[in-house]
Amino acid sequence: MPSQSENLTGMFYMTLSMASFCLADLALKWACEILPTGQVMFILGLGCCALFWGIVKGKQEKALTRQFFIPAVLLRTAGEAVAVVFIFLALIHSAFTSVAAILQTLPLLMTLISFIFLGEKVGIHRILAVTIGFAGVLLIIRPGVDSFDVFSLYAVLAVIGMAMRDLGSRLSPNSISASMLALYGAMTFVVIGLVMMWFERAKVPSLEATGYLLAMILLASSGSYYTTKAVRLGEMSVISPLRYTRLLFGMMVGVFILHEEVDQYMLLGSAIVVLAGLYVWFREQRHKKISS
Repeated sequence: MPSQSENLTGMFYMTLSMASFCLADLALKWACEILPTGQVMFILGLGCCALFWGIVKGKQEKALTRQFFIPAVLLRTAGEAVAVVFIFLALIHSAFTSVAAILQTLPLLMTLISFIFLGEKVGIHRILAVTIGFAGVLLIIRPGVDSFDVFSLYAVLAVIGMAMRDLGSRLSPNSISASMLALYGAMTFVVIGLVMMWFERAKVPSLEATGYLLAMILLASSGSYYTTKAVRLGEMSVISPLRYTRLLFGMMVGVFILHEEVDQYMLLGSAIVVLAGLYVWFREQRHKKISS
């Protein structure tokens, strides 16, 4: 069992990773304001491919094998593709704060998917918490009112893609490493970026755009690295709740950097989503303790 100092260090790394991912999203948003979306996605894919290719080769694994065509791997890769496309579109067209809040519903959706498709036992308390959490999303996007942002639905579709990715990861054979799965996902970024660039006019990146692209790749890579460090150092039951700090960082970026307005409905909906997610996590930890 990790010591108290290791748990504290793990908590620090998890918080740092969420800040890194949030700033990577900001760099992506700014890059897409200067360069075509497909070009940004292509460059991101190349950067991620280079990173994960190096990890795979360092482990002396074969990068391209028939394992790619295993249904679970294909599901994960397709989910990664759906997630990245709609995250791009959401960050470009919708409010940064709305996107940050909606993405926090992933644990709730995964709980529902585990119950429906994986046959996992989920009690009435967790089902109720999931339902309340999705009600919080309705408060955030508020369909049917004048302030409804239709582009916020892109973030909802991104969460569905992320859930497909996580479900595919869970069903994939243990013989396929996480870095291998990540490499397959990054390869889809390259392919989708190339397809989109066919319909766009690529630009020579300016110095400003190059800075955003480098920041996007470095921050996203740092986020993945810090998450790995956190998971290896601290107990999952201690560090997992800190994933919700990404919402706090998203709110801060939206308000103080992008000068977005956050109303009471956004705050209330975000609070409901986070509290519902934490409650589901608490019930899962309690169930594990009882089962063991």
